[in-house]
Amino acid sequence: MNTRKILLSGLFAAVACTGALAQDTPTATAQIEASTGPVTVQSVQPPIPNASDYQVKVADIDANGDGVVSKKEVPTNHALFFEFRLVDTDRNGRVTDEELANWK
Repeated sequence: MNTRKILLSGLFAAVACTGALAQDTPTATAQIEASTGPVTVQSVQPPIPNASDYQVKVADIDANGDGVVSKKEVPTNHALFFEFRLVDTDRNGRVTDEELANWK
């Protein structure tokens, strides 16, 4: 019985600490217009460190100037390197500006 009280006390303490940590997390807000009126959306997700990778254009990384990007041209630390097959929707081994525009 005493062990149960100790475990429950530890559980409550852990939950209380989690709430305190969540308050220290950076937040972002956005205003959107819904059919019922304005809505404020608040995110507690920290910003993605490589968010600029998702705004890339073919010209930014097209090393050979052929107007498309092959996986060989993508830096290994770039988000596109890891998601290349997902972005290459026609599965031809090359990514176009149109495919990049649809990548979010």
